[in-house]
Amino acid sequence: MEFKPEYYAALEVLARGGRTAEEVARELEIEVHEAESLLNTLMAYGLVETRERGLILRKTVYVLTERGWEALHKWREEVKSRLEKAAELRQSGRVEEADAILTPIGPALPLLLAMGLLDLSLYSAALGQPPPLPEDEEVEIDVGEEEL
Repeated sequence: MEFKPEYYAALEVLARGGRTAEEVARELEIEVHEAESLLNTLMAYGLVETRERGLILRKTVYVLTERGWEALHKWREEVKSRLEKAAELRQSGRVEEADAILTPIGPALPLLLAMGLLDLSLYSAALGQPPPLPEDEEVEIDVGEEEL
């Protein structure tokens, strides 16, 4: 099965436990119908299945299958390997090659970073830049006072 950032991101969300389509949509910051379509595709590949959750207010949740866990593990290794290779290339001045290696996984990186699934130093080295700060987070820099 071909690696697609949106598949990988959805599997990472489900690795944290069963989620409804609405919960997946919220975590991936996409529309519910997009999440449903994505989850249905993953079900067709045998990576995800549905289960019922709750006793009184029953909800359908999506969970990873054994095959889904295997794909997730493989893709985690793929992302880590690409980041490490990109960092090496960037360090040796081969920026264009580093960027080309990251292209297939690039759309998933901000989400993985936000989910705490990427090492910040590896991310920074691979992209040649500091990791982005969350939009709602302010940073104060104390420069101290100079003596006159």
